[in-house]
Amino acid sequence: MFSEEEQKEIVKKTNLLEKVKNGDLMLQELSKLHTKKRVSWFMDNKDSVLQKYIGLPDEEKAYKIIYFDYMKINPGHCNVIKLSEGKIKIESRNFCPYLEACKKLCLDTEFICKESEPSIQQICKLINPNLKFRRNYQNIRPHADFCEEYFEII
Repeated sequence: MFSEEEQKEIVKKTNLLEKVKNGDLMLQELSKLHTKKRVSWFMDNKDSVLQKYIGLPDEEKAYKIIYFDYMKINPGHCNVIKLSEGKIKIESRNFCPYLEACKKLCLDTEFICKESEPSIQQICKLINPNLKFRRNYQNIRPHADFCEEYFEII
C-alpha cells in the first residue's frame, strides 16, 4: 500500500509521536522543532523558491512553496479553490505520515496537526507579514475525506 520511502516516513513520525504520547516530548517542543526546521529550510532556499513562483499572489506562492517544495506533496492530491482576492482554500488528500502515525497510535489528528500551524505561519509571515494560514478542524482526516486549509491575506 505504501512505498518504501513512505513507510520510512511513517516509522519516523510514529517514533516521534510516541515520545509525545508517552510524555517524553511536549507538543510545544515538537512545534518549536518543526518551526526551526521549516524556517531554516525556507531561509536556505528562499531566493530560489521565491524566484520559482515570481508573479503569483502571495497566498498561492506560500501554498506552493510549503506543499510542493518543502513537503513534496503531489499537486494532483490537492484541490485549490480561489475564494476571493487574497484567499484560497486547499482540500488535501495527499499521503501524510502524521495521519498514518496518528492512526497507529490512536492519537487525534486535530491535536497533533495544530502543532504544525506555527511553523507554517512563520513561513507565511516571511513571505508576507499579512499572510495567514489556518485549518478547518471540522474537515480533517481521518474524520473527513480531506484536510481543509486556507491561505489568506488579512
